[in-house]
Amino acid sequence: MKKITLMAGLAALSAAPLAQAAPLVDVYAGGYAWSPDTSGSIASGSNDIDMEDDLGFDDSDQTVLYVGLEHAVPLVPNVRLRYMDLSDDASNTLVNPITFNGETFAGDVNSDYDMEMLDGTFYWSPLDNVVKLDLGLTVRQMDADFTITGAGQRATESASETFPMAHGAVRANLPLTGVYVGGEINAIEYDGSGMRDFDAHIGWQSDFLLGVKAGYSRLEVELDDVSGLDSDLEIGGPYLAATFRF
Repeated sequence: MKKITLMAGLAALSAAPLAQAAPLVDVYAGGYAWSPDTSGSIASGSNDIDMEDDLGFDDSDQTVLYVGLEHAVPLVPNVRLRYMDLSDDASNTLVNPITFNGETFAGDVNSDYDMEMLDGTFYWSPLDNVVKLDLGLTVRQMDADFTITGAGQRATESASETFPMAHGAVRANLPLTGVYVGGEINAIEYDGSGMRDFDAHIGWQSDFLLGVKAGYSRLEVELDDVSGLDSDLEIGGPYLAATFRF
């Protein structure tokens, strides 16, 4: 994560001279951390394990950083890089035994998970005035680790997958105020697996680099035997972000 943070910081620092040197180039960046609710199930074996009822998960710590570049060159897509880090740990007492990656657990258990996602989004803006419409492709690399421990036992399952996702976004600007509302979706379904994320927000961008955005974001992760891991996870909640535009 430190490498990604450094990359985002360097990209943001280098954006100002780039934007000044090329008036038709618009560079933006932002980031936020929030604790959305986590629900759903995972499995690596014969039974589904409920994230809330069995393992005791409630909310998760998530970090999101992004930097993007828009330009006026015809046919060449705009580009955005986004990094998401979802992680949490929990403790609970099992009512019924569970099996995960060949290990059977009963009684008190501790568990944790970490999912990192790196997006590259390539998009065009067929409509760009008071209302802006973006259409394109998001390529998402996901790396996930789930661990359960208890009574001297430990089981870990990891999954790594690349998702090519359809991308769409819309934004409506309130003229002369800097205020805007918008939404975004990235989604794919294939071979029993799927990845979807939704975002709705309202924001304000000043004429002096800084802005703020508040919204609701939701991520759905469905894995069907990806590196031996099944999941049906829903992670969502409100957020408050700092934004920058050069």
